[in-house]
Amino acid sequence: MGRIRDAVVTGARAAARIPIPSALTHQALREARSPQPPSHVLKSHAVEAEMIGRTRTVWLDRHHLGNGLIIHLHGGAYVSGPFTSDWSWLSRQVEAQDCAGLMVDYRNAPDHQHPVARDDVEAVLDALAQDGRLGGGPWVLSGQHSGGGLAVVVARRLADRAAEGQDAAPVPAPAAIVVMSPWLDLELSTAGMSETDQSDPVHERRLLRDAARRYAGRTPLDDPDLSPINRGLEGLPPLHLSVGQKDLFASDARVARLQLEEHGAELSYREIGGRLGLQLLPRKGEDIERLHREQSEMIAGALSSR
Repeated sequence: MGRIRDAVVTGARAAARIPIPSALTHQALREARSPQPPSHVLKSHAVEAEMIGRTRTVWLDRHHLGNGLIIHLHGGAYVSGPFTSDWSWLSRQVEAQDCAGLMVDYRNAPDHQHPVARDDVEAVLDALAQDGRLGGGPWVLSGQHSGGGLAVVVARRLADRAAEGQDAAPVPAPAAIVVMSPWLDLELSTAGMSETDQSDPVHERRLLRDAARRYAGRTPLDDPDLSPINRGLEGLPPLHLSVGQKDLFASDARVARLQLEEHGAELSYREIGGRLGLQLLPRKGEDIERLHREQSEMIAGALSSR
């Protein structure tokens, strides 16, 4: 029996290393996309879709905009999203704060390449600032996975634009940023990546490398607008950063934490057991409940800073 078991284990490990055509993995990821909120979100909120420029957005409880706004950038490795986990997180936080939420459904690869996602988000913010819906009160920028990295890029560029006086109708800085397992390095080059190698889901690293190439196009993967960890993270608003201890991005998150602390940033950091990144469905458990409470407390403080 021992020999049979060993043979089965060896065979399973070998099968896990057989390359799956990237077209199949990306197709599966795209099919998991949930452009409309799931039923439990539809039942809990007033939901309205709005095209802002060329970007599709979806509001949750827009009538509560006077109480603050959470703008969320979904995950999906720049090739898919939003997912049910994005909708569930945003719904939970909007309900907790009695505020408005906005899902920015930025365009993805392979049909759209960098800098389309970044430009979509910035165009939405510009439009909201120009028509007065952004600026009347504090707002929070959030994101998970690719959306988390994108949130860091956008926040840094907002700070740069304000410092250079580029905006006729300035977009106010977010009162806080909340990012979950953010993709901060599209090269996947952090030396400590091997720390979580045995815990990676089958082919995730391969999928992400391919997704990065599809979205980046001709832009080098180390460009700070794709990989914000390659530029100093100073000057960001108060930030909540979380990651799973078995996430592929755990090492990146720890490097970002050190950078932020070195620059004296106002940072809340949380590692939870297991995985947090690239979750298609909302995760449950005491760790995730504690994380949600921490995030909610930070968002509440940010939205009350009038």
